[in-house]
Amino acid sequence: MDRSHEPSMSQNISSSAVTSLVPYRVSSKQVLLGVGDNFGTLHILEVPWSLRQASPNELHAMSSYFDRECSRIDYYKDRDANRGTAVVDSAPQIPTALETQEEEEERLKKSFNNYLNMEKEFLVKLGLKKEDDPVQLIH
Repeated sequence: MDRSHEPSMSQNISSSAVTSLVPYRVSSKQVLLGVGDNFGTLHILEVPWSLRQASPNELHAMSSYFDRECSRIDYYKDRDANRGTAVVDSAPQIPTALETQEEEEERLKKSFNNYLNMEKEFLVKLGLKKEDDPVQLIH
């Protein structure tokens, strides 16, 4: 499971808002972090070794992570662009002017006949109907 969105470590410092963070290197083996909060309290924390020393393959792992994220974003942009045109093309046609009763009936018959043809194709694919069975179209 991908856990790249989760923090590597979390620490509760204060019930009030944190207002400042100041790192301080004591030696090559110790780094302290001064944290100030909204109440004016200074909290001093020692930074763990795993957070101040990079792992051997961390640079490669992070580079590949950012490459995957960029590819994912490009994929979704392309997919949304393609879906936008497909949705517009497959949208039902809305009459621009009022139709007469006969024109509306003709349009509805045509639409229903298209449905019947699609239903027959589906049933043929499922093996429930033969290819040469007639379709009862509305005239």
